[in-house]
Amino acid sequence: MKADKRPDIDRLLAKPDPGLRLFLFYGQDEAGSRAAASALADRLAEEPGSAGRIQLSLADLRDSPSRLADEAAAMSMFGGRKVVWLDQIAGAAAVQAVKGAEALLTSPMGDNPVIMLAGDLKPTHALVKLAGTAKDAAALRFYLPDARQAGALAGELCKAAGLDPSREAQQALAAMILTSRAVAQREIEKYALYLDAAPDTPKTLDMAVLDRLGAAFSEGNFADLANAVAGGDTKGAAAEHVRLLADGKASVAQVRAVQRRFVQLVELASAKPPGMPADAYLDGLGRKIFWKDKPSLTRQLSLWSVTDAERALARLNQIEIDLKSSGSAGADLTAAGGLLLIARRAAARRR
Repeated sequence: MKADKRPDIDRLLAKPDPGLRLFLFYGQDEAGSRAAASALADRLAEEPGSAGRIQLSLADLRDSPSRLADEAAAMSMFGGRKVVWLDQIAGAAAVQAVKGAEALLTSPMGDNPVIMLAGDLKPTHALVKLAGTAKDAAALRFYLPDARQAGALAGELCKAAGLDPSREAQQALAAMILTSRAVAQREIEKYALYLDAAPDTPKTLDMAVLDRLGAAFSEGNFADLANAVAGGDTKGAAAEHVRLLADGKASVAQVRAVQRRFVQLVELASAKPPGMPADAYLDGLGRKIFWKDKPSLTRQLSLWSVTDAERALARLNQIEIDLKSSGSAGADLTAAGGLLLIARRAAARRR
């Protein structure tokens, strides 16, 4: 079987079918798939963590693809079920995983289920097709979260760590998740440790803590740039970009600041009742919106629909990826061009 919608995946993993002997986790959201795979392994094995796993590598299957089936059928000398864990399936060596899975699915069923972790495999990949069509296997595809899902995920991760984030802090974490869930998870763990937070003793997480600890994705104070880009002020956006560079603010930090604003716009536009004026809607949110931001957000909500804001956010995410692969001089030009393109689109809607 195969599943690529998160509600379907969650239902399958909450009560896994006892007849499933192979679980393939793959997709763009590698951190999300790894977290889900680890949770499933702890649920299926007698012991949590590494003690409940039989760790294999592709090298282990190179000379003997049947090794996977052998380990799945092996009995622990101390009793109890374990999970066979095969990680880092990628590249040409992935053919070893395909051969191992074929041997597993054609052998008598053993006591130990198999979990495979791969990267962003194509739907046509032999391993995906095999796990997706076999009656006793499951191919689970994890997509990167969109802006709305990232906001909800930020709240869930904070709650699990014993943190109660302010709206602004949750939006900052959502922007972080859109770029790297793994980094966001580490940052949340750092905040919880600093605040001595736990699920039974929750602590408030606000922007002061994020700024104080110098988060890996810290944005600094780039409100003027974010407002210029989202508000369609092309001259202002260009001037702010140059000014921030002169102040030592890297282009990637500037892009992340604008990402955060568009995460906020997606959330607000999604929740605003149809036909309600933006100013009335924001007034109704009270202190959830900082009073100084209300005038600019009112204008920006009139320029960006949910769909348009999500497209802009996707473009910003791509800009960040491009920045990481270009040189320092090229990075500044890439950022300037991308930010101005978004600002021009907003400006066109003002006319």
